[in-house]
Amino acid sequence: MLRYGGSAKYDQWVKHEIPFTDPVVVQAGQEFEKLALNDGQVYGGRKSVVSSAFATAMNPEFDNPPKCFLHRQGNFITQKGFLTEKVRQNIDEEVGVFQLPGTDASNKPLLVGGDMAGAFTNDDDVKKALEFMARPEFQFTNLAASGWLSPFKDFDLSKYPNQINQEIAKAAYTSTDSRFDGSDTMPGAVGAGSFWKEMTAWVSGQKSLDEALKNIDESWPS
Repeated sequence: MLRYGGSAKYDQWVKHEIPFTDPVVVQAGQEFEKLALNDGQVYGGRKSVVSSAFATAMNPEFDNPPKCFLHRQGNFITQKGFLTEKVRQNIDEEVGVFQLPGTDASNKPLLVGGDMAGAFTNDDDVKKALEFMARPEFQFTNLAASGWLSPFKDFDLSKYPNQINQEIAKAAYTSTDSRFDGSDTMPGAVGAGSFWKEMTAWVSGQKSLDEALKNIDESWPS
């Protein structure tokens, strides 16, 4: 959606100002289908997309010979408990990263995730801590043990623990369109309900794209 609709259409979609059956939403689905769901595109076929554990889905890339070559995931996947320790200990040699290009050379959209810091007390020290966390100089004490990226574009890339996180941060800082995951910002009944259910049915081959999009749109709370 972000690649083909840009941030304006993406925001309209998230707010349901355009329906899930809008042409640009259909286009996004069709392009994803070409990329990931045609025969031979995914290790194990399209049904494996909905049955593989996400935490270890990347590991077949490191078999000998590799069973697949590309995997779309957030940078937290580089942390302990996901990739094998053998891969993690040599991650810059074992893993590469690139930004999925937009519709032309000047279009560099990026879907991101974020963490929220919230105060549950009116204590002055708590306020000061939150204010400090919002400043450019703030950083996690142990960057190597976290997937944390600073939201400030002028953050020193050399402070990140490895090349892969430096490249991910650079992609974030130079993106032309940046948005949070749409399902996370939609009403729960859709984002964590019908959207999830219908996309899973489509990806696994149980429903057509048009059926899935129509069902999601009809489920939107009034």
